[in-house]
Amino acid sequence: MSKISYRQTAPQPLRLGDWLRHEREARNLTLAAVAEAVEMDLSLVHKIEKGKRYLTERQAARLARLFEADPADIEARRVAEEIHHYYGGNPATPMALQILNDLPMAPANRNAKTP
Repeated sequence: MSKISYRQTAPQPLRLGDWLRHEREARNLTLAAVAEAVEMDLSLVHKIEKGKRYLTERQAARLARLFEADPADIEARRVAEEIHHYYGGNPATPMALQILNDLPMAPANRNAKTP
């Protein structure tokens, strides 16, 4: 008879809004405190947590710094959410993602503004 382990950790939330709420609540921070720390409007932080708004690259970098998270992971999740938002209902999306995965990486945009 196999044993069931109840010590497994919960998977990290996939949506950035869920991640943001989890990190904020784990640190007992208010929406206002997070908004002030990352120079964002309180209502925007609330909408991001609810999945009604999406982060910019700069906002994602600021949140990663605040919560000491891997900036590459947060940026990847941000990009994934944008792809899902704009193309999630398109039946060609899985094939397009496979094509993208097979392409060589493009050089970083050197003109991009840093947070």
